[in-house]
Amino acid sequence: MLYPKVFSSYPELETLYPKVFSSYPELETLYPKSFTSYTELETLYPKSFTSYTELETLYPKSFTSYTELETLYPKSFTSYTELETLYPKSFTSYTELETFYPNSLTILCFNKKKIGLEIYTRTLIPPANQCSFPCMNRYLPEYYVLWRWDLMNNYDENCLEEKFTPFRKDATEETKKINAEFKKNIHWKRLKLEQEWATRNVLKSVPYPVIKPNNSLLPVWDLKRYEFLQKDDIPSTVNPKLWYQGKLNLNAGLFQVTENIYQVRGYDLANLSIIRGKSGWIVIDCLTSRETAQAAFELINSYFGESPVSAIIFSHSHVDHYGGVDGVLESGTTDDVKIYAPSGFLNAALEENVTAGVAMSRRGFYMYGEVLPRGEKGQVDCGIGKYVSTGVVTLVNSAEEITLSDQESYVEKFIDGVRMQFQLTPDTEAPAEMNIYIPEEHSLCIAENCTASLHNIYTLRGAEVRDPVAWATYIQQAIDLFGDHMTSLFEVHTWPRHGRDYCISYMEKQRDMYQYINDQTLRLINQGYTIDQVGRMVTFPESLRKEWYNSPFYGTVNHNAKAVYQKYMGWYNGNPVDLNKLIPEESSKKYVEYMGGEDELLKKAKRSFKEGDYQWVAEVTKHLIYSNPSNYKAKYLCADALEQLAYIAESGPWRNEYLMGAQELRYGIIPIKRSTITNEVLDIMTLEQVLNMLSIRLNGIIAGEYDFKLNFIITDRKEKALTEVKRGIFRYLSNELKEDEVKVIMDQASLYELATTNNRPSPSSIKVIGDIQKWHQFLWALDQIDTDFPIMTPLDK
Repeated sequence: MLYPKVFSSYPELETLYPKVFSSYPELETLYPKSFTSYTELETLYPKSFTSYTELETLYPKSFTSYTELETLYPKSFTSYTELETLYPKSFTSYTELETFYPNSLTILCFNKKKIGLEIYTRTLIPPANQCSFPCMNRYLPEYYVLWRWDLMNNYDENCLEEKFTPFRKDATEETKKINAEFKKNIHWKRLKLEQEWATRNVLKSVPYPVIKPNNSLLPVWDLKRYEFLQKDDIPSTVNPKLWYQGKLNLNAGLFQVTENIYQVRGYDLANLSIIRGKSGWIVIDCLTSRETAQAAFELINSYFGESPVSAIIFSHSHVDHYGGVDGVLESGTTDDVKIYAPSGFLNAALEENVTAGVAMSRRGFYMYGEVLPRGEKGQVDCGIGKYVSTGVVTLVNSAEEITLSDQESYVEKFIDGVRMQFQLTPDTEAPAEMNIYIPEEHSLCIAENCTASLHNIYTLRGAEVRDPVAWATYIQQAIDLFGDHMTSLFEVHTWPRHGRDYCISYMEKQRDMYQYINDQTLRLINQGYTIDQVGRMVTFPESLRKEWYNSPFYGTVNHNAKAVYQKYMGWYNGNPVDLNKLIPEESSKKYVEYMGGEDELLKKAKRSFKEGDYQWVAEVTKHLIYSNPSNYKAKYLCADALEQLAYIAESGPWRNEYLMGAQELRYGIIPIKRSTITNEVLDIMTLEQVLNMLSIRLNGIIAGEYDFKLNFIITDRKEKALTEVKRGIFRYLSNELKEDEVKVIMDQASLYELATTNNRPSPSSIKVIGDIQKWHQFLWALDQIDTDFPIMTPLDK
């Protein structure tokens, strides 16, 4: 080097000789800290440092946000605490944080005592207005909740000493005994057979798939959270049979059913099945979400090579079987791709997911336990799969619906060169459902009419009661139609089965479950027993109970017997005392008073808890909670009782329900930002169907004296509607406008916002021609949507 450091500074050099150095380290040797900021340096020498620590030494806090830093230096910090010092509130949610820094937060202070608060893996922090602890204030929840700090204000030392705590508990000795008895009675040979079926003919195993959209850090599907199930020892906090069923549902990947039929399992709650056609794949069911369906086809293409989809078949009208249809279509199709569905499919899908969609979604989170931590004290399984994926739900209205004539037992079609026979099975597991037989493969797709579990005659998320007699009848019809030549059957949940005699025996025993529950419940009804009694009285004989696949992993005999009672007899039990009962908020105050007051009730309930009488404890503390919602001792004791009931539950949904109730009592309501009523679903609904969503939100008392008509014009949908508001009812009249009535003109985005949220579209997005006061009256009469209404405590008045 002839002229070392001729210039007094790097800027002086750069002016004459731009970018003289090949790298920043070379420059730094001669001109230490030549730039005033990292941004200035980055323009000339992108990504000059090997790590953020190296950069930070010279240019403290060089980035405006953690996101900006993460793009260049992924996972630069060793812990969240280190990051938070420089970039407060770097993540939009705790789940996003958890992706980078697992178990990042610990809470140690509480009433000036150091008490370790257990950390829930992937657990979110409550809203800022519910939480006063500084580090917990930073994140709004999307899926989970860790703690409600405002509860702490009521948590005194007496509470701690009496063990009225909001912490998750271990199994009690009574619970351990119950689970030990369950384990002792397991039919190990039948379990081994299920294990063989669940792992048979695997073409490509995918341990613990995690599926994330390209633009998100958060997965819509994550089996890695269930690694704990691989432990050899069964924890005392999980029913042993449910534990093994949970292990069976962990098998994920691509499986072969027959020579030309395959399944992707473990990529969502349900399965995606494919049949090899002449020009491409015939797909049976599309999973719940666009993202999981896309991932399933990436797996298929990685094994077989790329091949288009030539046809799609929806087995029935539940969202976990059609919601990913866009993901399948976007994976590549033939030019003449066709979609098939059972008769009544579209109406059934919209009716179930839209009309009572808000309440069903709220209750569905309880049933599937989606906001529970996964683990030995948390969500383990749903019986027929892990959980419902959280991606984008889609739907199409172009499906050809299969319809039977009066003379037909099934409809036969050649689809992409494959002969298929469709047996319609309405009002069984779904209002619109069908089995599909593929003669050349001697294989029957039994839809969801058979699964490796007792199913639901009534589903806990809420729905119309299903017909157990029709269910049993159609399974028998399938045996009669296809049983002579069938050598395998496959389902839209769980795993296939092989061998004619075995398959028919399986179908017969599944058939008999539903017929048995129906008949035995009616026997008891006709003896005068009521809905609560039949649930506990109906039990399976050993001939049905011994089969692993007849176990109550999903549905239970208890709540299915109650469903049969409801189907035939309705809600009223015949006793006039129950004809017009007091509402819980009123009766609970009287119960507590009659029981000697709050303290006396708690004392007795605590004694009953020690005796293992968990259901009774939950019932009596519910009265105290409804009498005094601020009594945290009652909430914590009720939660403890529900938790022990969860630990012994053989049904995945029952376990989830109990744990969700306990979680809400301990930590409050968890806001959920997800719905089956997506824009993609709204796009395929008619204007009449969208407007009907407003009719069930109209407050009839407020609008009781209204009497006027409104013309709706949706510009970009090129649709119009004449509606009427009269006597507390909002009614669609026709698609012909009445010129002398008020016109409301908007685009579909404004319509969707009005129909699905509590927002009022801005005046600039809506044009009203005529008496604008009528439009304002209509808006005033619309009730607010509460997607997070309380389940464990009284509704706000």
